[in-house]
Amino acid sequence: MKGIIYIMTTAVSGLIKIGKTGTNNYQERMRNLEANGYYNVAGLKRFFAMELEDYADKESLLHDIFNKHRVGESELFALDQELIRQLLLSFKGKIVYPENIDQEKEFDQVSEIRKQSNLFSFYKKGLKNGDEIVFKDDKHIIAKVIGEREVEYEGQVWKLSPLTYKLYEQRGELNNSGAYAGANYFKYKGTKLKDLPDIK
Repeated sequence: MKGIIYIMTTAVSGLIKIGKTGTNNYQERMRNLEANGYYNVAGLKRFFAMELEDYADKESLLHDIFNKHRVGESELFALDQELIRQLLLSFKGKIVYPENIDQEKEFDQVSEIRKQSNLFSFYKKGLKNGDEIVFKDDKHIIAKVIGEREVEYEGQVWKLSPLTYKLYEQRGELNNSGAYAGANYFKYKGTKLKDLPDIK
């Protein structure tokens, strides 16, 4: 039986909802969650959704695999949304959100972003805690390095890719895939992070 597994981001950085719904009920379910929140968590926004065969079994599998990251008995998980999207893309199905996406290209892009984010290290680039990086050339958007792969922005801890996604979302300038390799978009002293040489 076909149905939809969806991922939603929340107002809490690093906390996502993984849920399922019938194909005909999807739009109403999204509107309800975005308007009312879930499990006392607000700010839910749709991030990715896919129509799959045996969707209930696949959703249960995801919940079982990531049970250690689960908040109580809820459908909230302290996980990277890109990881879950990549897993869903490995299933055979139809992308429902975002619309008009090339599934194979999307999987390759998400894989590349995960590879880059796994490899990228502020410390390898010579940055240290407290150093400030700028989003594109916008001097009003400054994040502070607080770990090997983490920054602080507006009082919250972020990895670069989810922060870049959020900033583009706020501007209403998301690309079709919604996937961003953060080191391509932030600069340190005028140079893109990805272009900084590794220190020996």
